[in-house]
Amino acid sequence: MSEQSLPTLPMWRVDHIEPSPEMLALCAGGPIHRVRFPSGHEGWWVTGYEEAKAVLSDAAFRPSGMPPAAFTPATVILGSPGWLGSHEGSEHARLRTIVAPAFSNRRVKLLSQQIEAIAAQLFETLAAQPQPADLRHHLSFPLPAMVISALMGVPYEDHAFFAELSDEVMTHQHESGPRSAALLAWEELRSYIRGKIRDKRQDPGDNLLTDLLTAVDQGKATEEEAVGLAAGMLVAGHETTVAQIEFGLLAMFRHPQQRERLGSDPSLVDKAVEEILRMYPPGAGWDGIMRYPRTDVTIAGVHIPAESKVLVGLPATSFDPRHFDDPEIFDIGRAEKPHLAFSHGPHYCIGEALARLELKVVFGSIFQRFPKLRLAVAPEELKLRKEIITGGFEEFPALW
Repeated sequence: MSEQSLPTLPMWRVDHIEPSPEMLALCAGGPIHRVRFPSGHEGWWVTGYEEAKAVLSDAAFRPSGMPPAAFTPATVILGSPGWLGSHEGSEHARLRTIVAPAFSNRRVKLLSQQIEAIAAQLFETLAAQPQPADLRHHLSFPLPAMVISALMGVPYEDHAFFAELSDEVMTHQHESGPRSAALLAWEELRSYIRGKIRDKRQDPGDNLLTDLLTAVDQGKATEEEAVGLAAGMLVAGHETTVAQIEFGLLAMFRHPQQRERLGSDPSLVDKAVEEILRMYPPGAGWDGIMRYPRTDVTIAGVHIPAESKVLVGLPATSFDPRHFDDPEIFDIGRAEKPHLAFSHGPHYCIGEALARLELKVVFGSIFQRFPKLRLAVAPEELKLRKEIITGGFEEFPALW
């Protein structure tokens, strides 16, 4: 392929909600593609399922927050102390161990009834609104905000404040773009978290911030690492789930037969959630996860030089025809096969159990509570949050 003809990323960003025939053909045409990034750098885009797993589990690749000097991470959060994507090996394992109890089966189980109560409360509030109503305002945004606030031990009343900062932090910032606003927002968010962690000395509890304070007191983490861990969890634990609920609802509205199946048989909710995650993975507006090989590597017969940019296209792997039958079809009864929506390897999403639980609570009951729920506009009229890495929509108007 000539230099002039290299395809330029972003390619998978959801300008048309679902992958175009051209994208599906590209995925079927091979597992690794040489591309040009928006920064002008050349690199490789991995779309094959097995090839993506190989890259994500290979210690020869640096994680997204540890790029070579020639590259800058896409957002200021990558590369920050305490952000898990900015560490590897034993340091990554040490930090991950500190936050793991907050996402344990015990903690998630304790949150289960609380999440169900939150969803029921939000449904009742939604039902009282004049139609059409914005599901982003009344459901997809507040539910994850309430859940992450409870898990972390921060006041829900602060959600508008930290969400605004989170949006700025998660805005695409390419190598050539300005980063001052994002850096200021990140520092303000870290300052907020620093104060909340210190507050736990007088008001401890069964929450992540208390866990982090204990880790600092025991010498298992520095205060800056604890602040970075908490701020990262706040951003990742909120933003991605908001978008996932919205993309899941859109999937059901765009595939009414599947929505009817789920409405008449709520026992399908587990499979429905996995199909939503497969076809509309977290941050479905994002292209994937960056990795950087320390040495020359060869994957699927493709030679990749050391210090290159390698984008693991998690959304694209869901359409690898070698792994999924008829991958372009949204089918909530699909035979279960593992997807990579939560990544793979050492950096597998630590909050996946909580994210799955939130989605199961929403999709296991929303169509029973609102059997006639539907979009108030045509799908193409929804405005994507294209500048936010995690995706989602500006508004999500609905009728019921």
